Amino acid sequence: MKNIVRRIAGAQQLGIILIIVVLLVVAQAANPQALMPSNIVEILRSSALYFIGASAATLVLVGGGLDLSIGSVFAVGGVAAGIAMNAGVPWPLAILLALVVCGMLGLINASLITWVGVPPFIATLGMLFAASGIVIVVTGGTPRFGFPAAFTDLGQLNLFGIPLLVFYAVIIGVLAHVVLAHTVFGYNIRAFGGSAPAARANGIRAAQMNVSLYVISAVVAGLCGVLLAARVATADPGAGGTGFAFQVLAAVIIGGTSLFGGVGTIAGTALGALLFAVINNTLALTNTNPQWQNVATGVILVTAVAVDHLRRKRRFAVRSA
Repeated sequence: MKNIVRRIAGAQQLGIILIIVVLLVVAQAANPQALMPSNIVEILRSSALYFIGASAATLVLVGGGLDLSIGSVFAVGGVAAGIAMNAGVPWPLAILLALVVCGMLGLINASLITWVGVPPFIATLGMLFAASGIVIVVTGGTPRFGFPAAFTDLGQLNLFGIPLLVFYAVIIGVLAHVVLAHTVFGYNIRAFGGSAPAARANGIRAAQMNVSLYVISAVVAGLCGVLLAARVATADPGAGGTGFAFQVLAAVIIGGTSLFGGVGTIAGTALGALLFAVINNTLALTNTNPQWQNVATGVILVTAVAVDHLRRKRRFAVRSA
């Protein structure tokens, strides 16, 4: 059964790679700059923050959860760090404080889901709107700026011609892969997402699992907001939102992570994030209306969910045979 699931997942990831190749060929035909090193670097840079957020979102989905609040927590991270720095707090401590605030929001999500019994969709959707509203009220909708150069360097500097953001994404992606594929915690995530009752019967505690996953998700989303604030030297209370949340989740699902839990890889998520970056880049190079990105996202997402549904049916059929 595992071999069948792996073959289907591998075919889905191969399909993503083929789509990326086709898009790059189309872009190159329309604009000779498409395959230039500078443009490839731009594609990687534009996918970095989405991949960072999607790495944590993958853990949540594989664990059978769902976190829609990452869009507003994204804004909280950047704004909280910005407010702290404007108040004279050293930038490393400001980042730490921002991540603690975001972690508390993740803890609230986990508490609502675990002890109150609110479904993940409702709990995190509520947090999406609540946190977004709080950020707007606290800032009056006014962006924060005037940050130390050492802070903005985190998002603006290059190393060997490659943005530091790309290196951050690689590091976090590798860590997420190691956790999910090579640790007891990762095994427990898959087990809990595959069958929560069976996992509990084997000693995996739901409360501990939910707290871990939703706090990690919130902290990583907040980190994305901090890194964006560093990159553009501005903490915008309107950053992130539903656009960031749904594009991250779309990248995760398109990359082969199951909506039903128990199945997913960080490598697939990386391909999903890269696909969106290539789509955006291709539309820009071919002077196509950027709204077509939404069309492409919708079509690809529905296809990915359909494949996930068929894969799940096949798994159950194999188990029943």
